[in-house]
Amino acid sequence: MCRIAGIWTPPRPGIAETCVAMRDSMSAGGPDDAGIFVDERAGIALGHRRLSIIDLTRTGHQPMTSSDGRYTICYNGEVYNYRELREGLEAKGHTFRGTSDTEVVLALFSAYGPTSVESLVGMFAFAVWDGLDRRLFLVRDRLGVKPLYYFHDGETFAFASELKALHAGLGKGLTVDVDSLAEFLHYGYISGPRSIYRHVRKLEPGCMLAFDRDTAPAVSRYWDPAEHIGPPRRVLDEEREADRLEELLTDAFLKRLIADVPVGVFLSGGIDSSLVTAILAHNTDTPIKTFTIGFREENYDESGWARAVASRLGTEHTEETVTPEHAREILPLWPWIYDEPFGDISGIPTTIVSRITRRHVKVSLSADGGDELFCGYHRYWVMARLDGLLSRLPDAVPRMAGRALAALGTDVAARMALALPGLRLPALRDRMRKFQAVLENWEGGAGPAYPYAVAYWLPSEVDRLVGGYENCRPLPGESDWGLLKSMMLWDLVHYLPEDILAKVDRATMSVGLEGRDPFLDHRVVEYALGLPLDLTYRGGTMKYILKKILARHLPKRLFERPKQGFAVPVHSWLHDDLLHLVDENLNPDTLGAQTEIDPEPVLETVALFKGGRGSMAVDRVWLALVYMMWRRTYLG
Repeated sequence: MCRIAGIWTPPRPGIAETCVAMRDSMSAGGPDDAGIFVDERAGIALGHRRLSIIDLTRTGHQPMTSSDGRYTICYNGEVYNYRELREGLEAKGHTFRGTSDTEVVLALFSAYGPTSVESLVGMFAFAVWDGLDRRLFLVRDRLGVKPLYYFHDGETFAFASELKALHAGLGKGLTVDVDSLAEFLHYGYISGPRSIYRHVRKLEPGCMLAFDRDTAPAVSRYWDPAEHIGPPRRVLDEEREADRLEELLTDAFLKRLIADVPVGVFLSGGIDSSLVTAILAHNTDTPIKTFTIGFREENYDESGWARAVASRLGTEHTEETVTPEHAREILPLWPWIYDEPFGDISGIPTTIVSRITRRHVKVSLSADGGDELFCGYHRYWVMARLDGLLSRLPDAVPRMAGRALAALGTDVAARMALALPGLRLPALRDRMRKFQAVLENWEGGAGPAYPYAVAYWLPSEVDRLVGGYENCRPLPGESDWGLLKSMMLWDLVHYLPEDILAKVDRATMSVGLEGRDPFLDHRVVEYALGLPLDLTYRGGTMKYILKKILARHLPKRLFERPKQGFAVPVHSWLHDDLLHLVDENLNPDTLGAQTEIDPEPVLETVALFKGGRGSMAVDRVWLALVYMMWRRTYLG
């Protein structure tokens, strides 16, 4: 696991120094080694920061050049089938200097070219420079576990694992893209290929880019999750389906233990992380090291469940309670850790658990992807129920219900909803506001309303903030897949890589910890996408097949409970402990000094928040705060 950067310009002095500045802005993610490759005649420099996980010797140093001198690779990630790939290359006469997966990836590229990426099982983002043809290739893994940004303005081409590196190399040449800012205010993150900056794009998951001086950057897709959603089929043998899935999961989980350093597991106590821990515990000889965090606030705390699972499985368990003091410590670092505006406040506990884990191990597994692949989010259940109840009625009926809910008031509706056990959820007031928006924007079914179910500022509010907004992410067509699979695919393509995986990558790498996501082995993903829906969502039960497998390893009393999620008590934190940050960043002077957002709606929302109804405004205040903190850090 590493950080990479590069810049290619017409030949000029100082390119090496620029690349070093880009590279070393990401030193936290690669504290063990640093390297640079420069081809002065071509005007290209590649920089690398290393977090040593496999082959800790100098033979793993990067950038790495092929034995014939043609190709140079700058690589970030882990390929878990590299030993098998190496054996195949050796059988054809290839020799190796060291034992790293980087050298295997380079050898494959040298032998087979860009299509060699299709043989890789793992997470990766890498650049390969072809010194003979003077051509640059960028490649990103299928699910987007590892990030990769690139800049092109017609003269300079640059790339990096993090935006801060491009900022270090290009400086004042970067300006805010208002359309991307609008998307951030709506969803809390920016989905590729956009980034917060003009001329800077994200290489999307499952894509590669080829570039030379004579043509524009050409992006092609080598893997698409939609192609693996099979046609509807009946379940002929449920046990056999569960056996096959468990076999795939076991292989994927065990492959993620490959390392020359200690490995641990993030254990939340939920279905997914408990399954990762249980399968590893039942297939390894030494105790698994598990790590978890809890909260003082009972409604947000799952640490007791994690502790019970750890005790049952005999893991070496470490836990810590996250407090507002942690938030005060992390938030000033937020623009540095998440160097693009990023609205998921669970980045605070993710950073804390990463710090705790790094004291004990250098690699940790998490369970990201289980919700998107196996129908785990509560909003799926809500939208499916709504669609079943309302889709046959005229659109005017749900819209009228939404207006009635607005008249009733979100706070009152939330208190009434607490009478239903299934709705005793964290941040219920915010969820009720989204529910109201879903109803008010109902159009022929739940699908078109889904962007409202996952919104922070609603589209009409975003339009007022930036002076125009059109949602660029409609739900995929439902005719082929149905509502549930369409929502799951939407989250797999947008929410998973740009929120969940970005959060874990930035939090772990900020402390020099490698995060691995075993559910996102593409073989597991492809199998899950092809499963009959009845095996993931049955009679209102989400993650049906995962629970069936987990019951083979743990008693049901340890996991049969309402989903809680990784929620954070942001309302009480902002009101009681972090209000000074709101005052410092969201006041008339600071808001008036920028030109991207209309200050008036923000100030109105801050007044609502401070006036005692912050439970309705906290999510919007939080996003505005995050943006202004980011802006003051990078744009002054």
